Amino acid sequence: MAIAVLNALDTAKTQWYHMTAIVIAGMGFFTDAYDLFVITTVSKLLGRLYYYNPSTGKPGKLPVSVNNLVTGVALVGTLSGQLFFGYLGDKLGRKKVYGITLIMMVVCAICSGLSFGSTSGSVMTTLCFFRFWLGFGIGGDYPLSATIMSEYANKKTRGAFIAAVFAMQGVGIIFAGLVSMTLSAIFLHYYDTPGFNKNPAEYSDVFSTQPEADYLWRIVLMIGALPAIVTFYWRMKMPETARYTALIEGNAKQAASDMGSVLEIEIQAEQDKVAQFKAANEYSMLSKEFFRRHGKHLIGTTTTWFLLDIAFYSQNLTQKDIFQNMGLTEKPQYVNALREVFQTSRAMFIVAMFGTFPGYWFTVFLIERLGRFKIQLVGFFMMSFFMFIIGFKYIELRSHKYTFATLYGLTFFFANFGPNSTTFVLPAELFPTRVRSTCHAISAACGKAGAMVGAFGVQTYTLDSDPNKIKKAMLFLAFTNMLGFCFTFMVTETKGRSLEEISGEDGGNGSNGTGGKNETQMTATPQSKMAIAVLAALDNAKTQWYHMTAIVIAGMGFFTDAYDLFCISTVSKLLGRLYYYDPSKGAPGKLPQGINNLVVGVALVGTLSGQLFFGYLGDKLGRKRVYGVTLIIMAVCAIGSGLSFGSSSSAVMTTLCFFRFWLGFGIGGDYPLSATIMSEYANKTTRGAFIAAVFAMQGVGIIFAGLVSMTLSAIFLRRYPAPAFNANPTDYSDVLSTQPEADFLWRIVLMLGALPAIVTFYWRMKMPETARYTALIEGNAKQAATDMCHVLEIEIQAEQDKVAQFKAANEYKLLSGEFFRRHGKHLIGTMTTWFLLDIAFYSQNLTQKDIFPVMGLTDKPKTVNALMEVFQTSRAMFVVALLGTFPGYWFTVAFIEKLGRYKIQLVGFFMMSVFMLIMGVKYEWLKNNPPVFATLYGLTFFFANFGPNSTTFVLPAELFPTRVRSTCHAISAASGKAGAMVGAFGIQNLTLDGKPKSIQKAMMILAFTNMLGFCFTFMVTETKGRSLEEISGEDGGNGGKNETQMSDDD
Repeated sequence: MAIAVLNALDTAKTQWYHMTAIVIAGMGFFTDAYDLFVITTVSKLLGRLYYYNPSTGKPGKLPVSVNNLVTGVALVGTLSGQLFFGYLGDKLGRKKVYGITLIMMVVCAICSGLSFGSTSGSVMTTLCFFRFWLGFGIGGDYPLSATIMSEYANKKTRGAFIAAVFAMQGVGIIFAGLVSMTLSAIFLHYYDTPGFNKNPAEYSDVFSTQPEADYLWRIVLMIGALPAIVTFYWRMKMPETARYTALIEGNAKQAASDMGSVLEIEIQAEQDKVAQFKAANEYSMLSKEFFRRHGKHLIGTTTTWFLLDIAFYSQNLTQKDIFQNMGLTEKPQYVNALREVFQTSRAMFIVAMFGTFPGYWFTVFLIERLGRFKIQLVGFFMMSFFMFIIGFKYIELRSHKYTFATLYGLTFFFANFGPNSTTFVLPAELFPTRVRSTCHAISAACGKAGAMVGAFGVQTYTLDSDPNKIKKAMLFLAFTNMLGFCFTFMVTETKGRSLEEISGEDGGNGSNGTGGKNETQMTATPQSKMAIAVLAALDNAKTQWYHMTAIVIAGMGFFTDAYDLFCISTVSKLLGRLYYYDPSKGAPGKLPQGINNLVVGVALVGTLSGQLFFGYLGDKLGRKRVYGVTLIIMAVCAIGSGLSFGSSSSAVMTTLCFFRFWLGFGIGGDYPLSATIMSEYANKTTRGAFIAAVFAMQGVGIIFAGLVSMTLSAIFLRRYPAPAFNANPTDYSDVLSTQPEADFLWRIVLMLGALPAIVTFYWRMKMPETARYTALIEGNAKQAATDMCHVLEIEIQAEQDKVAQFKAANEYKLLSGEFFRRHGKHLIGTMTTWFLLDIAFYSQNLTQKDIFPVMGLTDKPKTVNALMEVFQTSRAMFVVALLGTFPGYWFTVAFIEKLGRYKIQLVGFFMMSVFMLIMGVKYEWLKNNPPVFATLYGLTFFFANFGPNSTTFVLPAELFPTRVRSTCHAISAASGKAGAMVGAFGIQNLTLDGKPKSIQKAMMILAFTNMLGFCFTFMVTETKGRSLEEISGEDGGNGGKNETQMSDDD
């Protein structure tokens, strides 16, 4: 139900009236920012002027309560004004109340500077009174400016225009610093005095506060009225927005007339359509219908703005306390009053110019390319990351002022190229016209509530500039940003769609394709241009027994893979005791570093090779033909690994490494083949869960690797007890602690990995070729239909002609320009994320034997015998896998079709990075708190598996076309194993000596790799709920075009 006047607005080219609207609305925000933040530059001056106490021997300082009031009272006024004017904007119209806010700002800015009184208390009371009403006017500008700009803009550049209005806040902050700096410099030129403690005998403490400084703060505050005065006339000339006039007032003729004049075109009034539109959207804000459609979005916009402003205003309002520690200002007792204002203003100007200001305009230029959702997520993530570093390393950073300034500036940059801009944009787009201003007001008011937490909470806490308090405050702000990151998933992407589509006012598939119904991410479902019956039958099939069978058959391969790859962790220390004991060292035998790397890492090299080899064969020869070969290789080489004999230790290790390479080669083949087969068998509504369930068997395999090793070592211990290594050196306990029978233990553990492969082989051979390969690659529609008829127990039409068309339309090769045009970005995304994930995931799994002693899960090697060490290592691995690793996999299975792959991967990388950063920075403390350490370590495994370790396996099986699906999955998986090798050969080297510093560095490196993985996730797209052919574009539709987040085609 498109209305001509709204369509004209949405499709209009960028014109002069857009620029005028940005300036008119933006100057209000310039004034807002100037008035709110200029108080930072003069608040210390107020303390010197009105609260000096000679007995303290220090410059005057505002009492905590007065400081909170002076700084925070404008925020209380802003919150009140947002709610009041936001409501009036919906009830009376945007224009009718738009000028009132400016009048209030002008009057109250001037009166703030005229705050006189007979006592310091009366001056502060008057100042606070006027700053409250100044804030009240400022508050009204938030919902009104945002709503007016959103309703004036076209849909392609709407986000950039709203962000440009808000970016004037950055200019206002710069001018707050610049004006204060300039005026204080002028005053200093005429009224310079010695520093506070320059010469106490000559009353320098008194003379350091110039009486003329009382004029300075008044002038600075009153100048805030100027931009509001200049803007008032132009605001009064603006017409009411066409959306309000048409959809709320129901006056289509006036709306068409107003916009026809603005756009200089003829627009049809369409009164009937407007009446229908209005009647269809009469529900009130407090109605159940509103909360059904928009409740989740309102929670999302309110919580994210609240959490953001705790951090943003805390930083802005408390930066005067931090400047000193950054070396940007001197201590108060070394300077006079005007000099302190000058230095504080200069520091604020520098931080705003190089940290705050660029972020706003990065948002303006990139918001229509990247979207609001991504910018907000990345912003919260980076703010949390940098504040976390500042918090943990605050004491050290104080002596590295340039590093400190850089990190502090980056938090401002990512606040503004992030949630500080997007939390303003989104509420102006997500909600229907009838309540748009009110909903923006509520969201903004929640932001100001957060700002008050900053002003009254963080301000109070850091007022004495105690470094330890500022450190704790920064950690608190890092946590609030992390919460903001999580709550971002309650809003949706809005770019490229009209306001009526987003809110569902047009009666169509609005917010995310379902009429404004609270969805949190776009899932486009383009109409297939070329549907084939056999593929449609697979996509729409109900979950049946054959799905469960396929999961078990493919999953048992992954059970085997995980068991074989990770059981080496339980026995590698035993190999060192058995084959590399040197009596002269006085310690149990240990694998040399090079040998340890080979034993642990050689299977990964084989896995990488096998992935590429079998992935290519899976596309060339068919999935089924090579699917059984991988199991045969795994079974043979698992047995061969246990039979690694030789006349010397090096011969045993060489033989073991040979068989483990080929074991890995077989394991590697299972990755692309199992993923591809499961994706091509599954229906589109549960495909992600089925692929994830296959991969989740890896968790079961890791548990069994620990369980089998633990059980067998317990049996051997019972049969062959021995003293601990250092129990009694005179009785050769060092030699006797390594039982000769232990040589059988590691062999049995490795050989047992062959059992699940042998059991599964028969069932793999009975599976038919996937219908997608048979139809789309071999071109045999009849055979595909026959195979799937048998599986699904229904009749399916062959449609050979359609299959021929399908095949002809998708003949391009992997190395062709067409492939890279369609899928290049996705391939880079799947490769990089899997590479970065596996650096962390395999490093943790393969090096956990070194971390267990520090966590208190195992004893030191000298205090136990060889079999006890295997038992304790296996037990610890079993516990961590059962409580940390295993649940994560199955959380993914349960939630992947509800949350989507994209969100799960982002949150997983984010949480892994946070927990690893904590462990890296606080490693020494955590060593003395094993339960906390174990919890954090387990949580990294949980979010690895309820996160990128599962989704990096799922996505490459869905994103690419049938012809190269197996190969692309293989390339992605091989990149993962390249990352695993970085872990095995790199991180292993770092942690092999078991030194705390080494493990600490390793954890910090892994936190950084996870942060990179988070960033590269934005190169892939959401795939849930769509057929493989839609996703890849094989159906001739809109898929496969390198999108990184889906958006509906209008």
